[in-house]
Amino acid sequence: MALPTVSTNLAKVFTAGAAAALLMLGASPSSAAPTAAPCSQGTYCWWSGANFGGNGISYTGDLVTGTCYLTTNVGSVRSYAHYHRQEGYFYANSNCTGRSHAVRARTESRDIGFNAYSFKAACVSCLAKD
Repeated sequence: MALPTVSTNLAKVFTAGAAAALLMLGASPSSAAPTAAPCSQGTYCWWSGANFGGNGISYTGDLVTGTCYLTTNVGSVRSYAHYHRQEGYFYANSNCTGRSHAVRARTESRDIGFNAYSFKAACVSCLAKD
């Protein structure tokens, strides 16, 4: 089943006007994607349920680093597949606060352990000490 997609052109409109309502994400494939999630290389996909279930959506476009975005297109996010360079954090609250889950580039998670209602684009690997 194909996920709905959001175009890159809309990213600029929503980033400027209604970023809190919709996420637009960038694509830059550079390595092989994990194969478990039903998501295309070069996209950023979210699902409302664990194990890539429930409502799902895929994104293309670029996020503004440091900006907080709501996950309203799927309600909340429980699993994801990020098959491009975009990194950031999912948060339990709708204002990018509360419990968080770090998302590295070209990774996926079957269950982040909580329902996330916002996402902040940030360089996770820049802060890593490993």
